[in-house]
Amino acid sequence: MSPAGFYGKKDKKDPQQDLKTLNQLIKDGNYRPVHLLCGEEDYLRLQFRDKLCSAMGGVQGSLAFDRFIGSSASPERIIDLAETLPFMAERRVILVEDTDWFKSGCPAMEEYISQGVCESTTIVFCEKDTDKRTRLYKAVAEHGLVSEFPVQDADTLASWISGRLREAGTPISGADAAYMVSVVGTDMLTLAAETDKLSSYCMDRQRASRGDIDAICTRRLEDRVFDMCEAVALNDKKRALTLYYDLMALRESPIKILVLVTRQFDTLIRIKDLEFRKYGDDAIAKKIGRPAWTVAKYRKQTGRYSMSALKSIVNECADTDMAIKTGMMEDKIALETLMVRLTDSSPAGN
Repeated sequence: MSPAGFYGKKDKKDPQQDLKTLNQLIKDGNYRPVHLLCGEEDYLRLQFRDKLCSAMGGVQGSLAFDRFIGSSASPERIIDLAETLPFMAERRVILVEDTDWFKSGCPAMEEYISQGVCESTTIVFCEKDTDKRTRLYKAVAEHGLVSEFPVQDADTLASWISGRLREAGTPISGADAAYMVSVVGTDMLTLAAETDKLSSYCMDRQRASRGDIDAICTRRLEDRVFDMCEAVALNDKKRALTLYYDLMALRESPIKILVLVTRQFDTLIRIKDLEFRKYGDDAIAKKIGRPAWTVAKYRKQTGRYSMSALKSIVNECADTDMAIKTGMMEDKIALETLMVRLTDSSPAGN
């Protein structure tokens, strides 16, 4: 499915505007002397990198295409090539990736772009992290085009998944597509791979369901931690420790798991407080930044704890974090000790 197929307004600012503008520019062939493709969404950034370069004739093997990767790239060499007329092509395309220049600066490139890139050349920068305050970023914004690719919202991703699966011949409901986003996460590279895997799995039935997602898709770490905390809340010590040891077998960072466990119980505190103040599910979901349908899952946990018990657990997590950071305990031992304590203690009722 073309990226244009899932553009839609998220809010008044319309975070998809840069993508729409770049799509139209490629369609019209109205290329700028310098482009910057940036943002956290790798899938879109890399897809448009290839699409833009290819549209201008910048393909592997072309004598008018050059590529530089990493902070060791020479700005002087890039400038020399930019001033060289293209051979057997209308335009010279120079792709420059992951240099970190849009954070650390590059005076030579800043000056060259400000003075004007050769008319027969286009320089394409592809950077995940940028600082809009740098002179290089401002030079590109003034003399070329900056296109930002932010992480997409859950509704947009659900629509995109539905479109991909429909084109593959294995349609899915909107609710199940949203569920898939909650299970897999918002990284589009991962979602694309999991969508292809799901489509292949469901090909015989020509339909994908929530059960298929549970059967075949790899759950994100946050969901695994959620399930582990749910087992703790339900006094299912065996399942909780099994899930914990599964995470350890996957070589997940103990610190990262601890952060997510702490965040999970902190979220339960927030939900319990909102419940006490008579907020509905939709309002709670908005406050905690989760889909409305997940609130019922959280309620299964909040109903098992008093507010004081939840605060006590968060304090225990903080103590564990301090013990690790001060060197009092090794991270794996500290986290395992915490999990055993949590599973040995029964949650207090309301």
